[in-house]
Amino acid sequence: MTENLSASTIAYFGYGSLVNLGSLRTPYISAHRVTLSGWQRAWLARPRVEGSFATTDGLAFLSVVAAPGVDIDGLLITDHASSLAALDEREALYSRVTIAAETLQHHDEPIEPEQQFLYVADEPLACDDAQILRSYLDVVMQGYLQHFGEAGLERFMSTTLNFECSILEDREEPLYPRATTLSPAEEQLFARFR
Repeated sequence: MTENLSASTIAYFGYGSLVNLGSLRTPYISAHRVTLSGWQRAWLARPRVEGSFATTDGLAFLSVVAAPGVDIDGLLITDHASSLAALDEREALYSRVTIAAETLQHHDEPIEPEQQFLYVADEPLACDDAQILRSYLDVVMQGYLQHFGEAGLERFMSTTLNFECSILEDREEPLYPRATTLSPAEEQLFARFR
């Protein structure tokens, strides 16, 4: 059975920190495990943003690049259309890109939102010497573990480009504003991966 949503709702595909529902700052309606075809995650360096936590060039954050034949796991999150401005503000260095329903394989009950999209980074910098914030990576890895298990976490690691970027160890004093707290078991597991 397919769940129909009203025109006052939207849906967006989360493939990074948005997979961790604890990082969301809007009152989302529901979250559904899906696989998206035609895109691949990549670590890309972002430019410095004055007044934000990214005060230097070269911090690496996740985006997606078009990649025919590639599939990635994530969450399709339904939200109130009234949250769109807040989402756009959160994803200030990203543009909204519409995705077609046929590119999504639903693992849970299928939904049919009026509009669905993902966020794609604007003008990323070259990834040379970029650093991944450990606090950001923790959020992403915890989300994949919660929704897709260890196998899904392994898929996340193996299907994401540019994982050779170095790690900026900021777990004890997180720079990422939506940092999470890990359990001892999560810390041990994540240390095995990266």
